[in-house]
Amino acid sequence: MNFIVKDKSFEKFMMMTILGTTGGAMDVEMNFFFTFWGLNLLKRKFKPKVAGMPTPMKGMAAGMFRKRLKKFGIEDPWELIKEAVDDGKMKLYPCQMTMDLMNIKREEMWDFVEDPIGAAGFIEMSDGGQVVSL
Repeated sequence: MNFIVKDKSFEKFMMMTILGTTGGAMDVEMNFFFTFWGLNLLKRKFKPKVAGMPTPMKGMAAGMFRKRLKKFGIEDPWELIKEAVDDGKMKLYPCQMTMDLMNIKREEMWDFVEDPIGAAGFIEMSDGGQVVSL
């Protein structure tokens, strides 16, 4: 399955985490193409916030969700993602053009992120597969 991640919200990040790690556990190849604002999710220092809340509460709401996740045994979503990537069933692809447009460097991203690809590379990879936009 192939996903386009175009949003930087905490909700989209968690959807990607749950779908990607579950698919990987079911032995389904999961590819995520990060473009525009979604590319920020791949930056090590980026802290996603909850969308749809008044600005001062966005970060606080994300913190509340993190506490709830801990009750479900999810201490660090990035650890789950890294495990799925290490198992070879989940791949994270940054969009090269968006990186250039937004002046985002490869060094800012997690080490387990794939090399950047362009839109043509994602379309080629998705040929014959399912594509979902997050």
